[in-house]
Amino acid sequence: MTEVEYVVEGAVARIVINRPERMNAMTDAMYEAVSEGFRAAEADRDVRAVIVSGAGGRAFSAGHDLNELGGDRERGAWTPYRPRRWDNGMECAKPTIAAIDGYCLAGGLELALFCDIRIASDRSQFGAPEVKWNVLHGYGALRLPDFIGMSNTLQLVLSGEFIDAAAALRTGLVSEVLPPDDVMPRAQALAARIAANGPAATRLIKELVYRGRDLPLAEGLRLYREYTRIAAATEDAHEGPRAFVEKRMPTFHDR
Repeated sequence: MTEVEYVVEGAVARIVINRPERMNAMTDAMYEAVSEGFRAAEADRDVRAVIVSGAGGRAFSAGHDLNELGGDRERGAWTPYRPRRWDNGMECAKPTIAAIDGYCLAGGLELALFCDIRIASDRSQFGAPEVKWNVLHGYGALRLPDFIGMSNTLQLVLSGEFIDAAAALRTGLVSEVLPPDDVMPRAQALAARIAANGPAATRLIKELVYRGRDLPLAEGLRLYREYTRIAAATEDAHEGPRAFVEKRMPTFHDR
C-alpha cells in the first residue's frame, strides 16, 4: 500500500494521505512524499490545480506520527528551514485545495494551512494538540494568525483543544462546510473551475495575494503592474479576450 498517493486526472492532481489505520498520521517519509507530490504538480505544465485529502473518512491527518517523533533516533544537527519540504518553506504556485473529512490535527492542520482553500465536512475537527506533548506547532503558529486572528490562534495552539467545523467556518479557518459525501465532489468541481481559467493569471494572482498581503499599498500596486506585464506577454493573453468577443470558452495552452 502506498501511504501517499499521487494521481493526475485531467488538469487536476490529487495527493491522498493513505494511512487510515493510523488516522493518516504522517512519518518523515510521508512528509517528504507529500512534498514530492507538490513538486510533481509544480513541474507538470498540464496540472493547473491540486487537491489534498486523507483516506478512510475518519481523518484528513492526525499530524506527525508521535511514535516516530518520540523515538531515540538521531535527528541530526540544527539546519535552516528546508524549502524543499512543504512545512519548512517550500511553495507551490499551482492553486491547492484541502478536502478535509474528519480529524485535522497538528501537522495535518499545518498541511491544510499550506493549501490555499480549505473545504471541510461537518464532522471534521481541528486542533493543535502538540503543546500537550511539549512539541511546537510551528508552521501553523506562523500561518494561523493570518486566517483566524491572534486571539483565536493563541487559544488553539496554547490550549490544545479541538474546534468543530462550525467554529472553523466562523473563524475563517475553512471556507465551506458540507456533508461528508459532498466534500470531494465540491473540491473536484472547484479545482476544475480553477483549472479552466487562464493559467498564467491564476498563478500570478495567487502570488500577488501572498506577496502583497504584507506590502504597503503603493508597493503592492507596483507588484500588480509588474505581474500584469508578465501576464500580458503570454499567448493566452490574446486567447482570453478573443474568446470573449467570439462568445466561446477560451482554450488556454499556458504559453
